[in-house]
Amino acid sequence: MSHLKERKEKICLNCNADLYGRYCHVCGQENLEPKETVWHLIQHFFNDITHFDGKFFATVRYLLRKPGFLSAEYMAGRRASYLNPIRMYVFTSAIFFIVLFSLRGTREIVNQRTDKVGLAELEQRKTKLEASLAKADRGDKEDIEQGIRRVNVKIAAIKHVYGDSTDRKLDDEEMGDAILQNLSDSLQRSDLTRAVRERISSKISSLKEDEDVGPSFFGLNQGHYKTVVEYDSAEAKLPEDMRDGWLKRMTTRKVIYLQMEYHEDKRAFKEHLTENIMHSFPKILFVTLPLFAMILNILYFRHKQYYYVDHGIFTIHVYCATFILLLLYILVQKLANAVGVTWIQVICYVLMFAIWVYIFIYLYKAMRGFYHQGRLKTFIKYFITCFIAFFINIFLLVVFLLISVVSL
Repeated sequence: MSHLKERKEKICLNCNADLYGRYCHVCGQENLEPKETVWHLIQHFFNDITHFDGKFFATVRYLLRKPGFLSAEYMAGRRASYLNPIRMYVFTSAIFFIVLFSLRGTREIVNQRTDKVGLAELEQRKTKLEASLAKADRGDKEDIEQGIRRVNVKIAAIKHVYGDSTDRKLDDEEMGDAILQNLSDSLQRSDLTRAVRERISSKISSLKEDEDVGPSFFGLNQGHYKTVVEYDSAEAKLPEDMRDGWLKRMTTRKVIYLQMEYHEDKRAFKEHLTENIMHSFPKILFVTLPLFAMILNILYFRHKQYYYVDHGIFTIHVYCATFILLLLYILVQKLANAVGVTWIQVICYVLMFAIWVYIFIYLYKAMRGFYHQGRLKTFIKYFITCFIAFFINIFLLVVFLLISVVSL
């Protein structure tokens, strides 16, 4: 309630309806003097914030502790005490993705794809492989020997490029460049036989050909074309029945464009593509929300008291709970990585495991709490829902991945 003075006139300033109390029974506006001071504006601001916070935390408490309860309350018409589901979804999804994109940037995700190794790690790996070779059976020795040869190639490349005492760690792409440089420099040595020189030259040629192909999709690449104009000109000279189809032509043009733009910086291509995919997740979840509700509507078609909107409200609450739990997981993971104390890290890992378990069982508990069916029936419908939703999400992920590639 506002601290402003109530008007003596009993006519609503908003809709001109006759008033029978402090609030208009038509539009709900409070009958107050329209003139406000700066202090009143400050009070109004903090009252709205605390009012929202009170509803939000009360809603979150019921959302996490009693899955399905809020959906049942909404269906029963008891809604004023809780935050509106739509506002809840917008708020929780916005906070979740802001925190996700802030704490786990595109560069960090790309760099996590390949583990970096240094000279010390490779030496330890070689020692373990040699120890395993002494104890291995005859059938396993060939694989272990091949593994030792691969490690030796990497060790030799790092020592040649960065020195014997380097602490530098390399990812797969950097390791490949080091090996290629080591092979190229080996050709300059005079003590190599002709056969060895030819083998090294052949190896370098194959590596360079693979490097020059650039990005490819569905096994297609731009071949020997360096520009789109060159490709179109070559296609125009071919007979019509020998030209590429529209799909291959579109894909080849796109790959040529990507090769031209990102040839010198493949990591930038990965980061740009990852950024597009990450920003597609909110859209995927928004699209799957009505589809998820449709699955529930089909599974519970015999329960006439539930309408599609009721399933939609239930789905929104499930999504909101998932956002909050995933947000907690990310924050706990960041805490575990930031703190060097062992016992705190152990507690964080236990909490992370517990959160994942609760995420997987939350939908089942929510379905039990909202639809009030037996455990066996609920579990069967829970399994069917998860199974169908999994393939829908995979399909939409592929669609948005293709859109992300095309939009680069």
